[in-house]
Amino acid sequence: MAENLEDLAYKKIKTAISKGYIKKGAQLKEILLSRELNISRATVKGAFKRLVHEGLAEYKLNKGVSVVNPSLEKIEETFQVRAHLEMMSTSLAAGKITSKDFKALYRLIREEDIIFKAGEVEKYYEINTKFHLKIAEKSGNQVLYDYVKEIIQKTTIYLVLFDPFYQTLTTKNISPAEHRKIVRYLENNDAENAGLEMKKHLGSSMGGINIESLLPDDYITV
Repeated sequence: MAENLEDLAYKKIKTAISKGYIKKGAQLKEILLSRELNISRATVKGAFKRLVHEGLAEYKLNKGVSVVNPSLEKIEETFQVRAHLEMMSTSLAAGKITSKDFKALYRLIREEDIIFKAGEVEKYYEINTKFHLKIAEKSGNQVLYDYVKEIIQKTTIYLVLFDPFYQTLTTKNISPAEHRKIVRYLENNDAENAGLEMKKHLGSSMGGINIESLLPDDYITV
């Protein structure tokens, strides 16, 4: 029972952060959230620990737990590194993916499209991650796979923080089409274009981040 309540608290706080109800950089107040969610402080503390472990929140001595607030520069640099890592892993995967693997990749793409339309954000990111890790796994390079896995977790946090999922619920989701294009290049053993398409796809993901929410209210473009 306690695990279910902690899971519920974790999901509610994470959704509130993603939708902007709890702002980036804001302190997460244990007593207040305990009252709001009508659960014990111990349960809320457990949810906080999960958010910190995931990287969505951070703990500072004498300040408690707060939502992370990465800079635009850090986000851009992280996506740049991810794009190059996955371009490499995708190129290496060409020629190593079996017919069974291709069926699994296409199944994930179909699920991604269905889940997006259903508005299930947690499952959407989970399926998206599985697709990218499946390709990285087939690179045959364990060190590269581990780096890709780690950086996907970081960039997913940025996507959750800056809310492209909720922003695009009323627009067309281009990710499945881009994923299909990558897989078709892999089916044709076209390592170079598969890698380049993956890099382009991740550039689209970075483009989906709400940059305006990173900037101060008095920011002026010149």
